[in-house]
Amino acid sequence: MSLGVALACLLSFGLLGYLLYPIISEASGHLAQSSAARSELEDLYIQREGTYATLKELEFDHETGKLIEEDYRELRARYSGEAVRILRRIDELEAASPGPGDRPKKAASGRPKPVDASNAGSSR
Repeated sequence: MSLGVALACLLSFGLLGYLLYPIISEASGHLAQSSAARSELEDLYIQREGTYATLKELEFDHETGKLIEEDYRELRARYSGEAVRILRRIDELEAASPGPGDRPKKAASGRPKPVDASNAGSSR
């Protein structure tokens, strides 16, 4: 009978620890920091896509004659600079907090980036 009580207590403590872990982690700030970084990354991904769409639309408007050359150059420079700023910030956040599910980055074609053969075998 005492073995059953000991197992019940052990199971109860394990369940209690499992239930209280998120509360304790949040209070320590660990989850809040990683969650904030993920949230900022998601916002940056959305901004990146919006900036790319704007650049595509500018290109289209310029090709169809809706924008004069001067306006096109000015807007393209502005949005290109914004895209660079966003990409740099994404790189900073990804480098600072690699997650357990991160995979190697892929090239634009969707295939993994090729390995530089000249440096691959030289470990001497």
